[in-house]
Amino acid sequence: MDITNTPTPLALTKEDTIEELNDVTRLMIDSFKGYKDAADEADDSWALKADFDQRATVRSRHIAAIQNYVRELGGEPSTHGTMRGAVHRGWMNFANVFRDDEKGAIESVENGETFLAHRIEDCIEDGQLDAVGTQLLKQAHQDVCSSARHFDRLDG
Repeated sequence: MDITNTPTPLALTKEDTIEELNDVTRLMIDSFKGYKDAADEADDSWALKADFDQRATVRSRHIAAIQNYVRELGGEPSTHGTMRGAVHRGWMNFANVFRDDEKGAIESVENGETFLAHRIEDCIEDGQLDAVGTQLLKQAHQDVCSSARHFDRLDG
């Protein structure tokens, strides 16, 4: 999917950008929390735990940048994840009781990153973002895709 040259509609408003950025921010917060939970599940592997923690830190930087831009636009940034994300993390915690915790954590993160990458692509392609919002999401998208590929290799 080519998200490098996305057209922008003529009637774009600040509210459109704020709404789209907040929607993605909620999912990114879910992702951040997923990384923190995965780090907790990776107790036996210091390297994997460090990897999850490092990716959570990077994700939090993208979240902060988007939240700051929403404030600049005069909006109230999202500060909480989604109910879907909370349910997913709860299910993964329950499911991990019955299998290898690290493998389950990797699968959960990989699935979450793939979902987030697609949602960011959709948001960019919808054309409801201004230039700065688009750039912020393109940067986040690169990070998310890199993480998804990384965990796909670990899972394979």
